[in-house]
Amino acid sequence: MSYARLLEDDSSAADSEQWAQAARTARDSAEELGRLHRLLDAHWRSGRDRDQVDDLLRRLTRRLDEAQDAYTVIAATLANRGQELARARELVRQATAEAHLTGLLVMPAGDVVPPEPAPLAVQAVAHRLAARIAAAVEDAAATRRRAAEEVAALPPPDPW
Repeated sequence: MSYARLLEDDSSAADSEQWAQAARTARDSAEELGRLHRLLDAHWRSGRDRDQVDDLLRRLTRRLDEAQDAYTVIAATLANRGQELARARELVRQATAEAHLTGLLVMPAGDVVPPEPAPLAVQAVAHRLAARIAAAVEDAAATRRRAAEEVAALPPPDPW
């Protein structure tokens, strides 16, 4: 990933909020099913389909609870990823600004190039800034990998 792409990507906050909203919706739906179950219980004191309805409502509630748990984990993972990517972006912005202030050119791949001919001190600054940019880009890539692994590690939903 280039440092330019890192600076452009800012979708984590919206993604996290969408998953958080999905978790709230699942929680609210489970609560509604619980209320429905209590109402039906009062309505059907006995009956031949009562056990089947009870079982179905319990399974639906359990699946919604599991969905809420998974969505909450995904939302937290994406929020954390967003914070870590924001830190990496800020480090890249700082290094890029410092490079421009000292007359250095930052290439799309993150290399920092001094003007020719450049004194050794300027070359050292260029190498130091390039290393900071490379470290921030690597941290961002590791953050993305970690988030993807955490989401992939979630257990699949239980089959009916």
